[in-house]
Amino acid sequence: MEIVFEQDFHVGEDSRLIKRLYKVEPSDFFPDGLMFALQYLWQREKEWIGVVRIDNYKHAQNKIGVHVHKFGTAEVEFKDMPFEEAETYLNALAERIKKEILLGERQNGKN
Repeated sequence: MEIVFEQDFHVGEDSRLIKRLYKVEPSDFFPDGLMFALQYLWQREKEWIGVVRIDNYKHAQNKIGVHVHKFGTAEVEFKDMPFEEAETYLNALAERIKKEILLGERQNGKN
């Protein structure tokens, strides 16, 4: 595995974005030879909360493909999305989920 890039930076006063992109051997799991993860973290009451994570890592029961992990739910949503589009989607979704958390509509493990 070769690191293409790894970044961890603030996208606001209380938010961070972690981006990882690796070059791997092409396989059934990574047909394009790229493995990636994007994670949006939000600091609330001195704790970093993982709001959204998008990755193409191997998932439970060997499922493959890009999928989205969302705060408050154990299920993932599989999406046909290249790495280049994932950051825009991640940021919009994270902002929506943060608003839901602030309004009390989403609680960890409840939605």
